[in-house]
Amino acid sequence: MAGGPAWLAALALVVGAPGAAGQRAPPPDSIRPEGVLRASATVDSVFVDRQIVDGYVGAGDWASYLMARLGIFPIPRDVKIEVASDTSRIALRTRVGDLPPQARQALGPLLGMFPAETEVGGDISLRRVAREVVQFRLETVRVNGIPLPDLLVQSVLLDVGRQYPALTKSGRDLFVEIPRDASVRLAVNRVHLVGPPADPLRPGR
Repeated sequence: MAGGPAWLAALALVVGAPGAAGQRAPPPDSIRPEGVLRASATVDSVFVDRQIVDGYVGAGDWASYLMARLGIFPIPRDVKIEVASDTSRIALRTRVGDLPPQARQALGPLLGMFPAETEVGGDISLRRVAREVVQFRLETVRVNGIPLPDLLVQSVLLDVGRQYPALTKSGRDLFVEIPRDASVRLAVNRVHLVGPPADPLRPGR
């Protein structure tokens, strides 16, 4: 099981408060160990094997998939993190007391002063930054709905970025490679994966 800094990295990339941008959404999903396998199967079918033109991954499964990319696998079953998304962000919500001990230790500089029932969240944006790259970026961290000062958040994430090469040095960004001209799009409580245009010379499509 990964240590505290990896939990901090995962939380930085997938933690927030559901119901973004004023959009009315269904109840949030959650992070689950089996979500990694479900998301990976869809990613492979759309981007690798190209068995299907496009596919949807639930918001919770996608968050689980991102956590696995950061090295947190298997994901403990006692993790209590709710996940939601709309067309503008991925968002999770949890409480300080529901975080694993490693995460609470790693988040000490940010959350150590708050009681266990305190809600912690944030906003994660998705941008396409190249034909073959999408960027997930931590925009805000909130405690009981109130944004924490950016300088405080950044001071903790810098240490994470130094330790985990999957993230940028700032600890705020995760870049994910996708096939040329494919896309990853946010939707209400799910992520839409769209494969590249069909290659007439490629069999099976």
